[in-house]
This record gives sequence, C-alpha cells and structure tokens, in this order.
Amino acid sequence: MGTYLDVIAQEWAARAKELAAWAFAHLVNRTDVWGSYVAQRRRTRPDGSPGMLFLTAPYKKARGKEFLNPAMLVRHFCGFDGNLVSLHSTSADKTSRWLAIDIDRHDTESATVEGNLSAALRWHDRLVAMGLDPLLLDSNGAGGYHLIVVFAEPVPTADVYALGVTLLADHEKLGLAKAPETYPRQVSLEEGHYGNCLRLLGKHHTREHWTRVWSGEPDTDQPWLEGAAAIERVLATRPARLDQLPRSAALSEELVRLKLDRKPPTRKVRPRVCVDLDGVLARYEGWKGLDFTGPPIDGAVAFTRTLAEFAEVVIFTTRCAVEPHRDELDAHGRPASDLAPRLVHDVRYWLDKHGFHYDDVYVGQGKPLAQAFIDDRAVRCTPQLDGALAYTLAAARARDLCRGELSGPHPGPPEAPDPRLDQVVRAWSELTEAQKKSIARVVKRAPARS
Repeated sequence: MGTYLDVIAQEWAARAKELAAWAFAHLVNRTDVWGSYVAQRRRTRPDGSPGMLFLTAPYKKARGKEFLNPAMLVRHFCGFDGNLVSLHSTSADKTSRWLAIDIDRHDTESATVEGNLSAALRWHDRLVAMGLDPLLLDSNGAGGYHLIVVFAEPVPTADVYALGVTLLADHEKLGLAKAPETYPRQVSLEEGHYGNCLRLLGKHHTREHWTRVWSGEPDTDQPWLEGAAAIERVLATRPARLDQLPRSAALSEELVRLKLDRKPPTRKVRPRVCVDLDGVLARYEGWKGLDFTGPPIDGAVAFTRTLAEFAEVVIFTTRCAVEPHRDELDAHGRPASDLAPRLVHDVRYWLDKHGFHYDDVYVGQGKPLAQAFIDDRAVRCTPQLDGALAYTLAAARARDLCRGELSGPHPGPPEAPDPRLDQVVRAWSELTEAQKKSIARVVKRAPARS
C-alpha cells in the first residue's frame, strides 16, 4: 500500500481513459495548439538559473502536422511529468466550449484562502441558482480555485466572456482586491493569435496536489471530493444548454456597461454596514468555543431589519477566520480550504435560524469597505467635529475597554464604560467654552481605574 498521494494518483490513472474521452468531447476548443508544461527536471538551466516552465505546443515547425489527441490527455490524467496539458479557451471560429474563473493566490499579501473560497462559493451558488452545474475545483491546494461551466455546444466567445465579466462584477464587495481572470480573457481573438489556455484538471504541474472537487456540502467533515469521488463528480457534470444561459443581447449590454461606459452608474449603490456578531447580535459572556454562540440579544433581529432598509448588512466576525482557531479545530495539518466552509456555514446557520437579515458574511482579507462598523468594542473619535477633546475622550473610552482584556482571540466583556462619557458627548454642542475646558481638565487628570 503506497502513501495517500500514491493512492490518489492510482485512482486518477485508473480512470484516465474515461477522463480523456470526457475532456476531449467537452473541453477541447482546438487541437492545432495546446499548452504544455515542461518536465520539472528540465526547468533549471545548467548554470542553475530558472528555465522554461510552459510552452505552446507543438513547436512552430510541427504545427499543422501534429495535433492534440485523446492519448495525450490520457498521459495527462495519469500525471506523467512532462505530459501535463493546458487547453485554449477559444476556438479558431471564435466559440468556446466552457467558461472558467481562475481565482489565484499568487499574491499572498492581498489574498487569503478564506477570502478566495468565500468569493468562489458565492459565484458557484449564483451559477447553481441559474440552473447550471458548475465545477468548483481546488486547483493547487494553496488557496487557488477554478470555477468552470461546461456548455453542451460551442457558444460565441463574446457571450462567454461577457458572462464571466458580469459574474465577477461584485468582486470588491466580496473582499477581493482585483477581479479574477476569466477564460476566455477577451471578446475575440486577433488574427494569428491563439488566446489563453487554462491547466486541465488533474495533477498540479509543480505541487504534490491532485484536483479536488467541491461537494456542495460545507457542513460535512470532508467538503472536498478527492480521487475516485472527485472523478465521478467531474464525469457526472451536466453541460449547460444554450437556453439556460442569459440572453446574448442582455450579456452584451451588461458588458458594455461594465467595460466601456465610463459614466457614473445610474443605479444607486446601497451603502454597506458591517455588524459584529458576538456582543452585538449574540449575547457574549466570554469565549465558550466555536460550537457555542449565545442567544440573540433582545431587539437584535429587528435591528438588522432596520439597517436593511437603508444599507447592505454584512456580518464581520473573527469566527470565520481559520488561523485563530486551529488549536480548537485540532486541524493543524489540514488546509484552510477544508475548514473555512464549516466556520462560515456555522455563522450563516445561526443567523438564519434566528431570522436575522443579512446580505453577506465577510471573510476577505482585512476590513471590508463600508460606511459604518457596528462593534461592541468600537471607540468613536471625531476630532474634526469635537476638536482636541475628541482624543481625550477616545483615550478614556479605550482605557475603559482595555481594563477587561483577556488572552485569546475572543476577549471577554469589559466592565461597563463610564456612562458620563456618553453624556458629555451628547451634550457637548450645548456647553459653554468654560464648561468644555473644565470637563477637559477633569477627564485629563482622571486616573485609570482598576
């Protein structure tokens, strides 16, 4: 019995002929050119410098004589180094058999596994709601994902490109700094150009990783299918009929609006309000574990519905971040892509169970763009309105909050801050200059309470 990866590789090799036949029928847009990954042993030059990773095959002198065939795809699905293939997204007659969204994580400073996965799942679910059967693939095991829709027959590339661009229009709202790449990447090809190609599912060209396929069941222990189970899901994919796709004219109009019209949009964009969960919507009396969320605070449900009357409501909570909870999850060896769906699912389940209104649960990198953050531990500081006293009051309120700090990712509730601070802020505009100066002196001299 080999290692775990050996078993996975054997399962792909055992089904290589079936996979090759399926891919040749549904994914190959052209056979005159294809992408080929150089064998790893040949990627380093004799002087030790990096060599070529990828090339367009066949070599120019052989084009028109050598063509992509199912036997080549069999070798690809067997995972043979030097035989891994990428497929072009556009045919010579400007049609495409599939749409792919490539959610990459090359820049780890601006992308997280959780953020990429959250966006991928939202777009996946949106395609499912359209009646399509998309494949969501864990492409590299490091936070990169491919989202693919296979068509029952070739579709004009302009329409496929427009569908991809419109699907990704909300990428910033989902926490991604830039839109993922679509395949095809362009409306049409210039004469003599082949367009872009995407790596065919299967063995990764560098990492010890085989494609995993999303099961659609985030609350299970293994939300990603591997080996034989992943292959079965791929082969069972239902190609999308033309009548299931948005109308060509509607796509074209939307593409023009998104890509060519530089005027401000006529549709009013709703403001966004981010709301913390623990201590704002759920009663919080100290961290009791991921499996425990306190009951809703009286009035919290109605509060979210009031917010929804004028803004998008986004839940912003550290409960959805994998890294702070690895010890509790007891899953140090498992990738974040396995764990993040469970965390997000648990938060959504609690919100839905109690009837809260919300538009999204944010798990992107850093803080999302928003007009307001509602947090039980926030400190207001408005020096442009209240002058230098704003800093004094903010420091005093922060001092009150810090008195109750506990260790760990979820600090316990602090002592109630001095209510006189809020009274001062509310009455500030009605006070005389002498009263303001007197209050400032008192607050500044006040010792920290323990």
